[in-house]
Amino acid sequence: MDFNFQAMIQAIISSVRYLGTTLEISFVALVIGIVLGLAIALLRYYNVVVLSPVFQVLTTVFKGVPVVLIFLALYLFFSTGFDPMAKSMGWSIRFKQINPIWIAIICLGLMAVVNGTEIFRGAFSSVRKGQLDAAQSIGMTRMQTIRRVLLPQAVPVAVPVFGNLLINLIKASALCSMVGVVDIFSAATISGQQSYTFLEAYVGVALIYWAVVALIEQASRLLERGLTVHMRRAVA
Repeated sequence: MDFNFQAMIQAIISSVRYLGTTLEISFVALVIGIVLGLAIALLRYYNVVVLSPVFQVLTTVFKGVPVVLIFLALYLFFSTGFDPMAKSMGWSIRFKQINPIWIAIICLGLMAVVNGTEIFRGAFSSVRKGQLDAAQSIGMTRMQTIRRVLLPQAVPVAVPVFGNLLINLIKASALCSMVGVVDIFSAATISGQQSYTFLEAYVGVALIYWAVVALIEQASRLLERGLTVHMRRAVA
């Protein structure tokens, strides 16, 4: 079987048009994971009454559920249950008016929050407890301790792991076609269907994923170095 390089190039061209969609979904999901993951990790780190055990259970549950099931469950909810709920709440919006990109963001956002929580908890554990006790002994409030002691040391530890999370989100975004989103993977599949050159199409989209991942890894290293220097200067 001959490999059709022209079909591969055509698949790459078709897929690159939707690279922005893939990156948009992945980056927004990452931001959600960082913000909510940090909040939940702090609640669990300081063992806040009621909230800490609740989030511990939720994190454990979602951590054990495959991402594909999250996509299926949320799509079924939105497609069958959203309109009755919206009607009962008096909302004017309906399922057909919802951009499927937002459903994909919610799905990947849940994955990002669960992983983000664990990333921050791991980063917090790298900070020696004695430093936090010392900060409080000199009169720092809990928020000051978090801002000036905990985060400056934990964030540089977390950055490379969040780089890996972003990579995983980009790869998981291939499931977005399940909720009606056309991303680089589904665009490659469509290109392969049109010319019956699936191998060439998938090799082409694999090259795009590889290039994006390589750029993210390099950016993550540079960001980690820059943050380490900046945080140390800020604390000094």
